This record gives sequence, structure tokens and C-alpha cells, in this order.
Amino acid sequence: MSQPKPFGGKDLRVMRKTGPTDVAPKFMCTVTTKGLTKTMEYDDATTPDCDNPDAVWARSSLAKGSAWSVSVSGVADPKSYRQMEADMDSGVPTYLQIQLAKPAADGGGHWDGAVFYENLQIQSDAGGVVKYTGQMRGEGRLAWTDASA
Repeated sequence: MSQPKPFGGKDLRVMRKTGPTDVAPKFMCTVTTKGLTKTMEYDDATTPDCDNPDAVWARSSLAKGSAWSVSVSGVADPKSYRQMEADMDSGVPTYLQIQLAKPAADGGGHWDGAVFYENLQIQSDAGGVVKYTGQMRGEGRLAWTDASA
């Protein structure tokens, strides 16, 4: 019987790159909750059935663009948080690698792309641990590379 191989959250990793060609990205260890969202944008037209003019018109969709975003949150280490804040304030893209840290046979590999920070929030509740959340928008295409065999 064949079954899927679920994997733990520690194997979904957000890595910061120094540039698009950086082959040794740095693990963003304060990122404990992370997400990657990919979306498609469509133009729609409602078109008639030419063979049956009395039929209800149907939607026809034309893909016109794709987008992606990354969300992160975690415990705010001051040095790491300041790096994210500097990336946000720089006005230039930050390069990320998002890893599925599994062997190629299990679907492992990584996405590489540039992002701009859309928001970054730091907060503490009732004197507790300081945490942060952030949202980044992808710039350009998100490239996938299979893990090494």
C-alpha cells in the first residue's frame, strides 16, 4: 500500500540569501511559523453558447499573471529582527530560498526568489516574550530546484 510521506515543519525552512546567486543562504532561525502562497490572476469574459443562444452564458477565464508571497512569524531576537527591518527599509529586493528539506526522491528541493517586505510588526503581550510577524511579496518568478540526489 502506497502512502504519502508527511513531513514536519522543521523541514520547511526560510533562508536569507545575500543575492540571487548566493549558494550558501543563511537559515532564518527565528522564523517559527512560515507560509508560501502562490496565486494566479485571471481576466474573465462571460460568453454565449453560439449553438444555443437561449443557454445561460458561461465564464471563460484567461490567465494573465501569477504572484506569490511569504508570511513569517516567530520569536524576535533583536539582531535578527533588525536585519529584517533593514531589509524592509532598504527599498531593494531581499533574496530568499524556501526549502523543503527532504531528499529528491521524497519531493525535496527549494524555491528561490526575490521579495519586498510589505509589513513587519513587533509586539509583546502583557510583558511576555517579544514576537514578530511579517509579510513579503514576491518579485518576479519563483524558481523551483529539485534536491540533489
